[in-house]
Amino acid sequence: MPAGDPLAAFTVELEEIRAKAAAAQEKLRTAVATVQSPDGAVTVTVGPSGVLQDLRFGPRAYERPPQALSGLVLQLIGRAQQKVSAEVAEAFSGMVGEDSAARELLDEFLPAPEPDEGTQPDKRDVFMPEQEAEDRPAAPPPPGPPQPQRGQPRRRPRQTPEEDDGESNPW
Repeated sequence: MPAGDPLAAFTVELEEIRAKAAAAQEKLRTAVATVQSPDGAVTVTVGPSGVLQDLRFGPRAYERPPQALSGLVLQLIGRAQQKVSAEVAEAFSGMVGEDSAARELLDEFLPAPEPDEGTQPDKRDVFMPEQEAEDRPAAPPPPGPPQPQRGQPRRRPRQTPEEDDGESNPW
């Protein structure tokens, strides 16, 4: 190709753009993020659009109360979505440039990183049967037979269907 040929330079540049677009497209198709809790209780995997693809519970998950477990699952999904979003943004960086307006716009839509990435579960979040028994209020005693109130007339007990006199008058 001649040194000053603008058409040849444009063709080369166009091929570079096509190659970058194909690489970005492949990255978008295969972007996946898997995140696991520090104790291995929960593992989540999300795909390129941030949709949950897999959720696995380890043996330690059953030591947590349900509310703490659901909170952990949601936290891990958020972390995985942040990771996969960063991968997707990185795929576009080669095409739009790190400091471009298009990259700034893309970064605005990325989820914010989670501040507590390496925290261990709080002791309140781990299920311990002996603590549950201590925290549970004492059960009230079973109710006794109803006592008639003084000063009010006693009502006649209702007739059972066998004792029905055959009338269907509701009054």
